[in-house]
Amino acid sequence: MILDVGRPLGGRRGLVLRAPPLLLGAALAASLAGDARAERPPDVRATAEKLYQDAYLLAQKGETARACRLYEESNRLDPANGTKLELARCYEDTGRPASAWALYVAVAQADEASGQNRARQTEARARARALEAELPRLVVVAPASASDREDLLITRDGVPVGEALWGTPMPVDLGAHTIRASTSDHRAWEGTVHVSKARETVTVAIPASSAWAPAPRDVVRGRDGRSTLGPPPALSLALGGVALAGLVVGGACGAMAFRTWAEAEAMAPTQCRSPSGFSGCTQAVADKGAEASRFAAASTAGFVLGGAALAAGAFVWFTSAWDERPAVGRIEILPVAGPSGVGGLVRGAF
Repeated sequence: MILDVGRPLGGRRGLVLRAPPLLLGAALAASLAGDARAERPPDVRATAEKLYQDAYLLAQKGETARACRLYEESNRLDPANGTKLELARCYEDTGRPASAWALYVAVAQADEASGQNRARQTEARARARALEAELPRLVVVAPASASDREDLLITRDGVPVGEALWGTPMPVDLGAHTIRASTSDHRAWEGTVHVSKARETVTVAIPASSAWAPAPRDVVRGRDGRSTLGPPPALSLALGGVALAGLVVGGACGAMAFRTWAEAEAMAPTQCRSPSGFSGCTQAVADKGAEASRFAAASTAGFVLGGAALAAGAFVWFTSAWDERPAVGRIEILPVAGPSGVGGLVRGAF
Protein backbone atom coordinates (compact mmCIF):
# COMPACT_ATOMS: atom_id res chain seq x y z
CA MET A 1 0.00 0.00 0.00
CA ILE A 2 1.29 3.45 -0.88
CA LEU A 3 0.37 6.32 1.42
CA ASP A 4 0.07 9.78 -0.02
CA VAL A 5 -0.41 13.17 1.64
CA GLY A 6 -2.59 14.63 -1.12
CA ARG A 7 -6.38 14.54 -1.28
CA PRO A 8 -7.25 10.98 -0.31
CA LEU A 9 -8.99 8.47 -2.52
CA GLY A 10 -9.92 6.60 0.62
CA GLY A 11 -9.49 9.12 3.40
CA ARG A 12 -12.94 9.12 4.93
CA ARG A 13 -11.47 8.41 8.36
CA GLY A 14 -8.02 9.86 7.85
CA LEU A 15 -6.55 6.90 5.96
CA VAL A 16 -4.95 8.18 2.76
CA LEU A 17 -5.11 5.46 0.17
CA ARG A 18 -3.78 5.05 -3.30
CA ALA A 19 -3.83 1.32 -4.01
CA PRO A 20 -4.87 -1.27 -6.58
CA PRO A 21 -8.49 -2.53 -6.30
CA LEU A 22 -7.39 -5.78 -4.61
CA LEU A 23 -5.91 -3.83 -1.72
CA LEU A 24 -9.02 -1.70 -1.22
CA GLY A 25 -10.88 -4.47 0.59
CA ALA A 26 -7.99 -5.11 2.95
CA ALA A 27 -7.59 -1.42 3.73
CA LEU A 28 -11.32 -1.06 4.35
CA ALA A 29 -11.31 -4.11 6.63
CA ALA A 30 -8.44 -2.65 8.64
CA SER A 31 -10.27 0.64 8.91
CA LEU A 32 -13.46 -1.11 10.04
CA ALA A 33 -11.59 -3.15 12.62
CA GLY A 34 -9.64 -0.26 14.08
CA ASP A 35 -12.25 2.49 14.20
CA ALA A 36 -13.48 3.40 17.64
CA ARG A 37 -17.05 3.94 16.38
CA ALA A 38 -17.74 0.32 15.50
CA GLU A 39 -21.43 0.54 16.34
CA ARG A 40 -22.30 0.93 12.66
CA PRO A 41 -22.92 -2.45 10.99
CA PRO A 42 -20.02 -3.44 8.74
CA ASP A 43 -22.18 -3.54 5.61
CA VAL A 44 -23.42 0.00 6.27
CA ARG A 45 -19.90 1.27 6.73
CA ALA A 46 -18.79 -0.54 3.59
CA THR A 47 -21.60 1.15 1.63
CA ALA A 48 -20.60 4.53 3.04
CA GLU A 49 -16.98 3.91 2.03
CA LYS A 50 -18.00 2.94 -1.51
CA LEU A 51 -20.14 6.05 -1.84
CA TYR A 52 -17.19 8.12 -0.68
CA GLN A 53 -14.91 6.54 -3.29
CA ASP A 54 -17.43 7.12 -6.08
CA ALA A 55 -18.03 10.70 -4.99
CA TYR A 56 -14.31 11.46 -5.04
CA LEU A 57 -13.96 10.10 -8.58
CA LEU A 58 -16.97 12.15 -9.75
CA ALA A 59 -15.46 15.28 -8.22
CA GLN A 60 -12.21 14.62 -10.07
CA LYS A 61 -14.19 14.45 -13.33
CA GLY A 62 -15.88 17.78 -12.59
CA GLU A 63 -19.29 16.25 -11.81
CA THR A 64 -19.45 18.15 -8.54
CA ALA A 65 -23.21 18.24 -8.03
CA ARG A 66 -23.46 14.43 -8.27
CA ALA A 67 -20.41 14.06 -6.04
CA CYS A 68 -22.09 16.21 -3.37
CA ARG A 69 -25.13 13.94 -3.28
CA LEU A 70 -22.95 10.84 -2.80
CA TYR A 71 -20.88 12.52 -0.09
CA GLU A 72 -24.11 13.50 1.70
CA GLU A 73 -25.43 9.96 1.61
CA SER A 74 -22.09 8.51 2.74
CA ASN A 75 -22.01 10.90 5.67
CA ARG A 76 -25.63 10.12 6.54
CA LEU A 77 -24.92 6.39 6.66
CA ASP A 78 -21.68 6.68 8.63
CA PRO A 79 -20.59 10.19 9.64
CA ALA A 80 -16.85 10.73 9.36
CA ASN A 81 -14.68 13.83 9.43
CA GLY A 82 -12.96 12.89 6.18
CA THR A 83 -16.33 12.75 4.44
CA LYS A 84 -17.37 16.07 5.98
CA LEU A 85 -14.19 17.73 4.74
CA GLU A 86 -14.75 16.54 1.16
CA LEU A 87 -18.42 17.51 1.36
CA ALA A 88 -17.42 21.00 2.54
CA ARG A 89 -15.12 21.35 -0.49
CA CYS A 90 -17.99 20.15 -2.67
CA TYR A 91 -20.38 22.71 -1.19
CA GLU A 92 -17.82 25.44 -1.68
CA ASP A 93 -17.53 24.53 -5.37
CA THR A 94 -21.31 24.52 -5.92
CA GLY A 95 -22.28 27.91 -4.51
CA ARG A 96 -23.08 26.85 -0.95
CA PRO A 97 -20.50 28.79 1.04
CA ALA A 98 -22.48 28.89 4.30
CA SER A 99 -22.95 25.12 4.29
CA ALA A 100 -19.26 24.63 3.48
CA TRP A 101 -18.15 27.02 6.23
CA ALA A 102 -20.31 25.25 8.83
CA LEU A 103 -18.78 21.88 7.90
CA TYR A 104 -15.22 23.20 7.98
CA VAL A 105 -15.83 24.55 11.48
CA ALA A 106 -17.38 21.24 12.59
CA VAL A 107 -14.44 19.22 11.23
CA ALA A 108 -11.87 21.48 12.90
CA GLN A 109 -13.64 21.34 16.25
CA ALA A 110 -14.09 17.55 16.13
CA ASP A 111 -10.46 16.91 15.21
CA GLU A 112 -9.29 19.30 17.90
CA ALA A 113 -11.39 17.49 20.49
CA SER A 114 -10.14 14.06 19.44
CA GLY A 115 -6.55 15.09 18.74
CA GLN A 116 -6.40 12.45 16.00
CA ASN A 117 -5.71 14.41 12.80
CA ARG A 118 -3.93 17.71 13.29
CA ALA A 119 -3.24 18.16 9.57
CA ARG A 120 -6.94 17.92 8.72
CA GLN A 121 -7.80 20.17 11.66
CA THR A 122 -5.38 22.81 10.40
CA GLU A 123 -6.72 22.63 6.84
CA ALA A 124 -10.36 22.83 7.94
CA ARG A 125 -9.70 25.76 10.25
CA ALA A 126 -7.78 27.62 7.54
CA ARG A 127 -10.56 27.06 4.98
CA ALA A 128 -13.21 28.20 7.47
CA ARG A 129 -11.25 31.35 8.28
CA ALA A 130 -10.75 32.21 4.61
CA LEU A 131 -14.36 31.49 3.69
CA GLU A 132 -15.89 33.41 6.60
CA ALA A 133 -14.91 36.76 5.09
CA GLU A 134 -16.60 35.81 1.80
CA LEU A 135 -19.92 34.65 3.22
CA PRO A 136 -23.11 36.25 1.87
CA ARG A 137 -25.58 37.12 4.59
CA LEU A 138 -29.29 37.59 4.98
CA VAL A 139 -30.96 39.92 7.48
CA VAL A 140 -34.60 39.39 8.42
CA VAL A 141 -36.23 42.47 9.97
CA ALA A 142 -39.43 41.79 11.91
CA PRO A 143 -42.28 44.33 12.12
CA ALA A 144 -41.53 47.10 14.61
CA SER A 145 -44.92 47.04 16.37
CA ALA A 146 -45.10 44.96 19.55
CA SER A 147 -48.57 43.75 18.56
CA ASP A 148 -47.19 42.52 15.22
CA ARG A 149 -44.41 40.65 17.00
CA GLU A 150 -46.76 38.82 19.37
CA ASP A 151 -47.18 35.15 18.42
CA LEU A 152 -45.04 35.73 15.31
CA LEU A 153 -43.38 32.77 13.60
CA ILE A 154 -40.71 33.49 10.98
CA THR A 155 -39.10 30.80 8.84
CA ARG A 156 -36.33 30.84 6.27
CA ASP A 157 -36.64 28.05 3.72
CA GLY A 158 -38.93 26.26 6.17
CA VAL A 159 -36.51 26.52 9.13
CA PRO A 160 -37.67 28.67 12.09
CA VAL A 161 -35.78 31.91 12.65
CA GLY A 162 -35.77 32.60 16.39
CA GLU A 163 -36.33 36.07 17.80
CA ALA A 164 -32.64 36.29 18.75
CA LEU A 165 -31.78 36.21 15.03
CA TRP A 166 -34.18 38.96 13.96
CA GLY A 167 -32.09 41.79 12.55
CA THR A 168 -28.90 39.67 12.68
CA PRO A 169 -26.89 38.98 9.49
CA MET A 170 -27.13 35.21 8.97
CA PRO A 171 -24.71 33.33 6.66
CA VAL A 172 -26.59 31.82 3.74
CA ASP A 173 -25.85 29.91 0.56
CA LEU A 174 -26.17 31.54 -2.84
CA GLY A 175 -29.53 31.32 -4.58
CA ALA A 176 -33.18 31.90 -3.72
CA HIS A 177 -34.45 31.95 -0.14
CA THR A 178 -38.07 32.06 0.98
CA ILE A 179 -39.00 34.07 4.06
CA ARG A 180 -42.40 33.41 5.62
CA ALA A 181 -44.09 35.08 8.59
CA SER A 182 -47.31 33.83 10.15
CA THR A 183 -49.41 34.11 13.28
CA SER A 184 -51.98 31.92 14.98
CA ASP A 185 -54.89 34.02 13.60
CA HIS A 186 -54.27 32.49 10.15
CA ARG A 187 -52.61 35.50 8.55
CA ALA A 188 -49.33 35.15 6.70
CA TRP A 189 -46.77 36.95 4.57
CA GLU A 190 -44.21 35.37 2.26
CA GLY A 191 -41.40 36.72 0.12
CA THR A 192 -38.49 35.35 -1.90
CA VAL A 193 -35.05 36.95 -2.16
CA HIS A 194 -32.04 36.07 -4.29
CA VAL A 195 -28.49 36.10 -2.97
CA SER A 196 -26.18 36.20 -5.96
CA LYS A 197 -22.61 36.95 -4.88
CA ALA A 198 -20.04 36.63 -2.11
CA ARG A 199 -19.93 39.24 0.69
CA GLU A 200 -23.41 40.43 -0.27
CA THR A 201 -25.84 41.32 2.52
CA VAL A 202 -29.52 41.16 1.62
CA THR A 203 -32.13 42.60 3.96
CA VAL A 204 -35.76 41.44 4.07
CA ALA A 205 -38.17 43.69 5.96
CA ILE A 206 -41.42 41.98 6.90
CA PRO A 207 -44.31 44.47 6.60
CA ALA A 208 -46.89 45.16 9.30
CA SER A 209 -49.44 42.38 9.68
CA SER A 210 -52.21 44.64 8.40
CA ALA A 211 -50.75 44.15 4.92
CA TRP A 212 -50.71 40.37 5.16
CA ALA A 213 -53.11 38.06 3.38
CA PRO A 214 -55.10 35.32 5.12
CA ALA A 215 -53.00 32.17 5.34
CA PRO A 216 -54.06 29.28 3.09
CA ARG A 217 -56.12 26.68 4.90
CA ASP A 218 -54.39 23.45 5.76
CA VAL A 219 -54.85 20.94 2.96
CA VAL A 220 -55.53 17.30 3.64
CA ARG A 221 -54.58 14.86 0.91
CA GLY A 222 -57.19 12.27 0.01
CA ARG A 223 -56.32 8.73 -0.94
CA ASP A 224 -56.35 9.71 -4.59
CA GLY A 225 -53.87 12.52 -3.95
CA ARG A 226 -56.40 15.31 -4.56
CA SER A 227 -56.46 18.32 -2.28
CA THR A 228 -59.40 18.44 0.10
CA LEU A 229 -60.34 20.84 2.85
CA GLY A 230 -62.39 18.64 5.12
CA PRO A 231 -64.95 15.85 5.08
CA PRO A 232 -66.85 14.98 1.86
CA PRO A 233 -69.88 17.11 0.90
CA ALA A 234 -73.35 16.04 2.02
CA LEU A 235 -74.52 15.64 -1.58
CA SER A 236 -72.07 12.82 -2.24
CA LEU A 237 -73.25 11.06 0.94
CA ALA A 238 -76.89 11.45 -0.11
CA LEU A 239 -76.15 10.06 -3.57
CA GLY A 240 -74.28 7.20 -1.95
CA GLY A 241 -77.36 6.43 0.12
CA VAL A 242 -79.58 6.47 -2.97
CA ALA A 243 -77.11 4.19 -4.75
CA LEU A 244 -77.14 1.74 -1.87
CA ALA A 245 -80.93 1.79 -1.75
CA GLY A 246 -81.18 1.12 -5.49
CA LEU A 247 -78.80 -1.80 -5.31
CA VAL A 248 -80.57 -3.32 -2.30
CA VAL A 249 -84.01 -2.93 -3.88
CA GLY A 250 -82.70 -4.30 -7.19
CA GLY A 251 -81.23 -7.33 -5.49
CA ALA A 252 -84.33 -8.00 -3.37
CA CYS A 253 -86.71 -7.66 -6.31
CA GLY A 254 -84.50 -9.83 -8.48
CA ALA A 255 -84.61 -12.60 -5.89
CA MET A 256 -88.41 -12.29 -5.64
CA ALA A 257 -88.70 -12.39 -9.46
CA PHE A 258 -86.73 -15.67 -9.60
CA ARG A 259 -88.82 -17.20 -6.82
CA THR A 260 -92.17 -16.13 -8.36
CA TRP A 261 -91.19 -17.39 -11.81
CA ALA A 262 -90.17 -20.73 -10.28
CA GLU A 263 -93.65 -21.00 -8.74
CA ALA A 264 -95.25 -20.30 -12.13
CA GLU A 265 -93.10 -22.99 -13.77
CA ALA A 266 -94.16 -25.48 -11.07
CA MET A 267 -97.86 -24.75 -11.75
CA ALA A 268 -97.59 -24.96 -15.57
CA PRO A 269 -97.59 -28.79 -16.03
CA THR A 270 -101.04 -29.13 -14.43
CA GLN A 271 -102.63 -25.76 -15.37
CA CYS A 272 -101.42 -25.15 -18.97
CA ARG A 273 -102.32 -26.95 -22.22
CA SER A 274 -98.76 -26.34 -23.47
CA PRO A 275 -96.48 -26.06 -20.39
CA SER A 276 -93.30 -25.45 -22.41
CA GLY A 277 -94.77 -22.36 -24.09
CA PHE A 278 -97.01 -21.27 -21.20
CA SER A 279 -100.07 -21.23 -23.50
CA GLY A 280 -103.60 -22.12 -22.54
CA CYS A 281 -102.82 -21.53 -18.83
CA THR A 282 -105.21 -20.77 -16.03
CA GLN A 283 -105.57 -17.29 -14.61
CA ALA A 284 -103.51 -18.30 -11.57
CA VAL A 285 -100.50 -19.14 -13.75
CA ALA A 286 -100.95 -15.93 -15.78
CA ASP A 287 -101.04 -13.87 -12.56
CA LYS A 288 -97.83 -15.54 -11.31
CA GLY A 289 -96.08 -14.76 -14.59
CA ALA A 290 -97.20 -11.13 -14.49
CA GLU A 291 -96.04 -10.80 -10.88
CA ALA A 292 -92.61 -12.23 -11.76
CA SER A 293 -92.34 -9.72 -14.65
CA ARG A 294 -93.12 -6.82 -12.30
CA PHE A 295 -90.45 -7.96 -9.86
CA ALA A 296 -87.95 -8.30 -12.73
CA ALA A 297 -88.75 -4.79 -14.01
CA ALA A 298 -88.38 -3.37 -10.50
CA SER A 299 -85.05 -5.16 -10.11
CA THR A 300 -83.75 -3.69 -13.35
CA ALA A 301 -84.93 -0.20 -12.38
CA GLY A 302 -83.26 -0.52 -8.95
CA PHE A 303 -79.92 -1.52 -10.42
CA VAL A 304 -80.05 1.26 -13.02
CA LEU A 305 -80.95 3.86 -10.38
CA GLY A 306 -78.29 2.58 -8.00
CA GLY A 307 -75.61 2.59 -10.68
CA ALA A 308 -76.45 6.12 -11.80
CA ALA A 309 -76.48 7.43 -8.24
CA LEU A 310 -73.18 5.69 -7.50
CA ALA A 311 -71.54 7.28 -10.54
CA ALA A 312 -72.91 10.73 -9.67
CA GLY A 313 -71.82 10.38 -6.04
CA ALA A 314 -68.31 9.35 -7.09
CA PHE A 315 -68.09 12.35 -9.43
CA VAL A 316 -69.11 14.75 -6.65
CA TRP A 317 -66.72 13.03 -4.20
CA PHE A 318 -63.63 13.34 -6.40
CA THR A 319 -64.27 16.79 -7.85
CA SER A 320 -65.57 18.76 -4.86
CA ALA A 321 -63.47 20.81 -2.46
CA TRP A 322 -64.56 19.44 0.90
CA ASP A 323 -64.98 22.45 3.09
CA GLU A 324 -68.03 21.77 5.20
CA ARG A 325 -68.46 19.04 7.75
CA PRO A 326 -71.85 17.40 7.20
CA ALA A 327 -74.22 16.87 10.07
CA VAL A 328 -74.56 13.34 11.34
CA GLY A 329 -77.35 11.71 9.35
CA ARG A 330 -79.34 8.50 9.19
CA ILE A 331 -80.48 6.57 6.13
CA GLU A 332 -83.19 3.91 6.14
CA ILE A 333 -83.79 1.66 3.12
CA LEU A 334 -87.17 -0.07 3.03
CA PRO A 335 -88.09 -2.46 0.15
CA VAL A 336 -91.82 -2.27 -0.66
CA ALA A 337 -93.79 -4.93 -2.53
CA GLY A 338 -97.53 -5.38 -3.01
CA PRO A 339 -100.19 -6.73 -5.36
CA SER A 340 -100.02 -3.62 -7.54
CA GLY A 341 -96.24 -3.30 -7.83
CA VAL A 342 -92.88 -3.28 -6.12
CA GLY A 343 -90.36 -0.58 -5.23
CA GLY A 344 -88.30 0.85 -2.44
CA LEU A 345 -88.48 3.66 0.11
CA VAL A 346 -85.42 5.70 1.09
CA ARG A 347 -85.89 7.73 4.25
CA GLY A 348 -83.38 9.72 6.23
CA ALA A 349 -81.85 13.05 7.14
CA PHE A 350 -78.61 14.59 5.85
